Amino acid sequence: MPHIRVSRGCLTGRPCWLRAGVRCFSWTLVFFFLSHALPAAAQSTGNLPLVGVLRLNTMQNVEPFPTVFRNALAAFGQVDGRDIRIELRLAEGHAERFPELARGLVRDHASVIFASGDAATRAAQQATHTIPIVTVADDIVGSGLIGTLAKPGGNTTGVSILANELDAKRLEILKQLIPSGRRIAVINDPTSASGPSGLLAEGARVLGVELRAIDIHGPDDFAPAFSSIRNGRVEAVVLHSSPLIFGFRGEICALSATYKVPAIGQSREMAEAGCLLSYGIRLTDAYVIAARLTDKLLRGASADKTPAEQPDKFELVINLKTANALGLSVPQSLIAQADEVIE
Repeated sequence: MPHIRVSRGCLTGRPCWLRAGVRCFSWTLVFFFLSHALPAAAQSTGNLPLVGVLRLNTMQNVEPFPTVFRNALAAFGQVDGRDIRIELRLAEGHAERFPELARGLVRDHASVIFASGDAATRAAQQATHTIPIVTVADDIVGSGLIGTLAKPGGNTTGVSILANELDAKRLEILKQLIPSGRRIAVINDPTSASGPSGLLAEGARVLGVELRAIDIHGPDDFAPAFSSIRNGRVEAVVLHSSPLIFGFRGEICALSATYKVPAIGQSREMAEAGCLLSYGIRLTDAYVIAARLTDKLLRGASADKTPAEQPDKFELVINLKTANALGLSVPQSLIAQADEVIE
């Protein structure tokens, strides 16, 4: 007997042609809704206030910033896609691209520009004197990005992460790790700092340590920098804080392991990425502060009268997995000081 396929519509007592017609009418409604509602939604989203983000990252290494920043803004009532739209404009490791990216945000009528680091902030300041700017930078007063923390002036406010102030402490931690160490390199990003700070130089003098500054300008400089460190018989490395170094922390920490040179970074994310040590703030905390400032500006506050802020929590993080890979024994006295030990 031949196989007979029975339509469920026929078993319900309804004519099959009627059910087919109902299905057809239902899909027509769906297509009508999609064709009209989606363009309207897109148009509505396009009209939302634009928060433009200038960062040195690539799309591959920009996390955790977008998630942290987006969630923090949502907690303040600024939901991406509902109340605002957040757009990343990434320089992909090339700081010279910032001016055009900043001008693009001005052309797109950004409501607020979030600029990470000195180079991005200066590009934004050159592109506009009216759109409010929020920055996270090493020393936003000392670098001239704002007037004072209490009264920033101009159209910029933000978060100063005290990177230079903590340099001497990082050097002291390295000295505890390697008491006999005499040569320590400082990997420096000239777009964020002009070189080892005076506090770091004074700390080196007190500890009897010779500093060797090595400038990097982009990802292509990372491997040559570590090769130079190894050839120069340098015993440890201080990684200056900068968007370049933080953004490519995975590559830099991997080179530290490959060349068997212990490195200390500014934020705990550096130790989490594989560097031996970090001492400083958690950069995600700075992003939350920046989101709060962004929310204030979106609600009409003036940047020149919105005080800039500084984090008040600093952490020592030690990565013992990296220590084992480097063949180093971390003194118990140093471990006792740690806020977190990665094992």
